[in-house]
Amino acid sequence: MSLRHTLLGLLAWGPTHGYVLRKQAREYSWIYPMTNASIYPALRALEQGGFISHHSEVHSGRARKIYEISPSGRDELHRWLTEPTAASPSVRDQLVLKIAMQSAESLPQSRAWLEESLAELMDAIELHGRRMQVESESAKYARLTMQYGAELLDLRRRFFEQVLATCESSLQDGQHAG
Repeated sequence: MSLRHTLLGLLAWGPTHGYVLRKQAREYSWIYPMTNASIYPALRALEQGGFISHHSEVHSGRARKIYEISPSGRDELHRWLTEPTAASPSVRDQLVLKIAMQSAESLPQSRAWLEESLAELMDAIELHGRRMQVESESAKYARLTMQYGAELLDLRRRFFEQVLATCESSLQDGQHAG
């Protein structure tokens, strides 16, 4: 139920409309996958459960629902935040699994997607850095989490660079042996 709790946490920062919630939730999708398609059903469920409410506002000629956390929503968020989580951290990363399974036979053909993955990662690092600059008004722990994300991205970058360097070395060794 982390999506619902994430939405409650975002609404605890202040009332807002669905578009802003989608944008804010996307900032945390690297921690817990959240899609735009799942956010609105979660908002409906939270409202039906009495955890949030909404009112409508007209902005630029269009009606918007402004969502707000209720007292029972704050209680539920507090309960979730203060209870221990039994699940241990896990990383599910298909790219890393593919790297682990590389062989001398597949490595030459894999180099192109490895380089492309590194280029995409560099773009993600740049975007994350810009988000961190904009997020200055966020809660202290949200900023710490964004910093954690930046460090994970940098660790991933270094890993991909090391894999590519090892790939290059293996390819050179193969050329010298042939």
